[in-house]
Amino acid sequence: MQLGSGAQSQQNDGSFSQWNLFSTFGRVSYTYNNKYLLEAVVRRDGSSRFGEENRYGVFPAASLAWRVTNEDFMSSTDNWLDNLMLRVGYGQVGNDRIGNYNSFTTYGSAQDNSFYPISGGNTGAGSAGFYQASLGNPNVAWEITTTTNVGLDAIIFENWEFSVDFWNRVTEDMLFPQQIPYILGQASAPSINVGEMENNGIDFEVGYTNTATSDELQYGFSFNISRYKNEINQLSSQAEEVLRESSFRENFYTQAETGTQFPEFYGYVVDGIFQTQAEADSHPEAFGGYNEEGRFKYRDVNGDGVINADDRTYIGDPHPDFTAGLTLSFDYKGFSASTLLYASYGNDMVNYVRRWIDFNQFQGNRSTRRLYNSWGSPHLDNNENAKMPKIEGNDSNSQLPSTYFVEDASYLRMEQLRLGYDLNNVLNMQNVRNIRLYVQGTNLFTITGYSGLDPEVNTDGANRGIDRGAWPSSRRLMFGVDVSL
Repeated sequence: MQLGSGAQSQQNDGSFSQWNLFSTFGRVSYTYNNKYLLEAVVRRDGSSRFGEENRYGVFPAASLAWRVTNEDFMSSTDNWLDNLMLRVGYGQVGNDRIGNYNSFTTYGSAQDNSFYPISGGNTGAGSAGFYQASLGNPNVAWEITTTTNVGLDAIIFENWEFSVDFWNRVTEDMLFPQQIPYILGQASAPSINVGEMENNGIDFEVGYTNTATSDELQYGFSFNISRYKNEINQLSSQAEEVLRESSFRENFYTQAETGTQFPEFYGYVVDGIFQTQAEADSHPEAFGGYNEEGRFKYRDVNGDGVINADDRTYIGDPHPDFTAGLTLSFDYKGFSASTLLYASYGNDMVNYVRRWIDFNQFQGNRSTRRLYNSWGSPHLDNNENAKMPKIEGNDSNSQLPSTYFVEDASYLRMEQLRLGYDLNNVLNMQNVRNIRLYVQGTNLFTITGYSGLDPEVNTDGANRGIDRGAWPSSRRLMFGVDVSL
């Protein structure tokens, strides 16, 4: 079968550009004796976002399942084991999300980016010229992700359902904006193919459903828990190559290199605040004259007796130790209730907003933390309890990326709660199956120790886990009526 599709993407100037994705695929499915199931797919995709030499990629996938309970030797388990299935899967997919003109060097014209006084004068407005807006990379190719999966499904005593999956995902030729020297100006960097990253994980789910009181009461729950680990196996042929996303006011907060997760937080380690000048004088000198009482005590990580950029290290990461979800439901004589709880544990967050409100990054209001918890504040009984350094007009060295900004962002959130009642139990209207009134709330509460507005912001990309002041998840309450005829 031959398929072609086109999509439009809007540019910053309001115009539209066309890109096309072409696919050819074939699929084979086979089942033998309701015991062995096989499905295989091969697809050939082409994207106009790549140059002619790298436009097409071939991506196979296959899955195999064995329904063990249908084997003769499993007949003795019929009274308690209703289903047992083993699954194995393999597949490749391609990624072309690099924008529409990555292969081309583009130019723009704007008075504030490129101008020159044609008359040769030193004053007056210049004439607008052209500037290099982006650098092209005609050699970029598909990013390829290969996933393998081994799983098991089981149903026990009709009411219990179990599922477990072990998976491995390897991404090769990752698409990432190339870092370019500042001397090349403001041109946007093109995406290139870099290295290899590997993800491993396990997903487990258990569910239970049952009835009582002559089936008038129906109830159940579903619980799932997931854990993953990722690691960059290779970035490039250069062993010391690092990846950083765009800076925030000239500071980088994330970094990745061979052997690390993607991404991890990168900066200085703060070991407290200097309580006396004698303590400051005895500590390794930081940044050529920074050490004073009331300032941060930065750690000499490499032990060379001087604190500088070489003492930056990995100080946390946004990846949770595990995530989990719990769904509860019941239905009794027309009354129904269901809820969904979600938890993330062990993930860190960079509270970048603190740089605005705790320090002198911008003019404007300051946090109450700045007033009540700064070293030397008259509101403190003891400076040893200070959470922030002393107030200074120039505190740029206290704003450097460090463990001060990294917080535990673990949380438990009620994603949804729904209550309903079927009025047809009272009205008993013919030709109407139900008339259900319901009230539904989402994001009703969040339990977390994170001091920002929301522990679940900026969850993707190289700057994952950096809270830049994003609008928090809203709480919604909805009333409605469902009618089924």
